[in-house]
Amino acid sequence: MIRFYVLVLSSVALMSCATKPPVQAMAEARAAVQSVRPLYEGVESKKSPAYEYFQSAEKALEEATKALDEKDYAKASRGANEAKRKARLAAKFK
Repeated sequence: MIRFYVLVLSSVALMSCATKPPVQAMAEARAAVQSVRPLYEGVESKKSPAYEYFQSAEKALEEATKALDEKDYAKASRGANEAKRKARLAAKFK
């Protein structure tokens, strides 16, 4: 019986975590993309791997923002993390 209560309480705790918007992750993703953006303004060679990382970082951030608007917080969190990762790669390869 105790196991049942522990299971129920842990499930409720996990569900409550999933319903909060990923505010910090989104802010970090926006900052990462904004910090890389000046490196690529006016770039002539748009076929470089670094530029492609930058473009995919911007796209991931847009998708995360859309998911946040739709209250799909898990998808928004994943998108924000992906945007941060790709923005770092774009900065690294520049």
